[in-house]
Amino acid sequence: MITIEDFSKIEIKVGKVVEASNVEGSEKLIRLIVDFKEDQPRTIFTGVRGYGYVPEDFTGKQFLFVTNLESKKIMEWESQGMILAVDGSEMQIGDKTFLKPLFVSADGLPVGSKVR
Repeated sequence: MITIEDFSKIEIKVGKVVEASNVEGSEKLIRLIVDFKEDQPRTIFTGVRGYGYVPEDFTGKQFLFVTNLESKKIMEWESQGMILAVDGSEMQIGDKTFLKPLFVSADGLPVGSKVR
């Protein structure tokens, strides 16, 4: 739970995934290389392979990302942000029911633009 003041500090930008790949040695992670029209693309990891996502679901598409988070160490790499998702439809994995995350598309919006 965060306050309105905390929420006002979140920076959300449109990013285009220029490359996506499965992370070797992980059953969950996909590594995204995201262009925000900055000097260098950012590396952002998402742990969604268990929900049936593959790199092709992201490559060449635009999404909303939180961009002002501290980098987080994921295995031996740094994740430099977070892709936004909403709860989707229910899905069964083994004996548990989960809500499959759906990613917020930003196709058609200017890459690098701030949403918030």
